[in-house]
Amino acid sequence: MTDTTDTDTGEHLRAALRHLEAARQQEDLRKTNAVALENVSNTVSTVLREYEGDR
Repeated sequence: MTDTTDTDTGEHLRAALRHLEAARQQEDLRKTNAVALENVSNTVSTVLREYEGDR
């Protein structure tokens, strides 16, 4: 991968986390949606940590 691709990948993962957190902050989410968002957020966080560790 190029440096630009590496930077883009990290930015996309961070943006996904920001969007997930914003969705979680909305108070109209059902409990199942909140749990699903938390699971996705944890997965994206793990991928981001592994990605940054590989760089």
